[in-house]
Amino acid sequence: MSKPKDPTLKQRIIDSAWDLFYEKGYNETTVNDILDRAHTTKGGFYYYFRKKDDLLNSLYVIFDREYEKFYTTMDKSQDAMSQLEQVSQYVCYFIDANVSYELLSELYISQLKSRSQEHFLSPDRYYFKMVRQIITDGQARGEIRDDIDAFTLARHILLLERGIFIDWCVRAGGFSLGAVGSANFQLYAEFLRAK
Repeated sequence: MSKPKDPTLKQRIIDSAWDLFYEKGYNETTVNDILDRAHTTKGGFYYYFRKKDDLLNSLYVIFDREYEKFYTTMDKSQDAMSQLEQVSQYVCYFIDANVSYELLSELYISQLKSRSQEHFLSPDRYYFKMVRQIITDGQARGEIRDDIDAFTLARHILLLERGIFIDWCVRAGGFSLGAVGSANFQLYAEFLRAK
């Protein structure tokens, strides 16, 4: 199969799909809807994706792009705990405002069904590396405990956030992710803080 001539096609398909998933819902969006929005053909779509479900695994790309934009503008002279709190709040408020609980639920369901989390849970993701770097810098300055390595602490922060997101899905979006995320981060901050 030859490579499509448009190098932006894959990203256009992903962006179009996520816009439609948010507007219409995942189950109500068809591949034809995505083709129309992305201005492509079935051949262009199937060059990158086997089925609509494959697009769910692209969510991390959209999220990481937004997190990177946020982090590049953040004041990095702040202490590590303040940076982690801001990042965590941003993540929670971003998801609350841009992703329906139904769509996030579909993502988790697809992850559980396929057992293919290599991208979504990868330590090579921008978000994981960003959190890990903040922790590493905080450990070097004596702000964050160093009896547990930065990789493990970063994994725990992401586990905490994922738990809050899953609870939000189970409760049908019945609470503010930002408010609950902030409150839970304050509790977790005591675990992270250097003694």
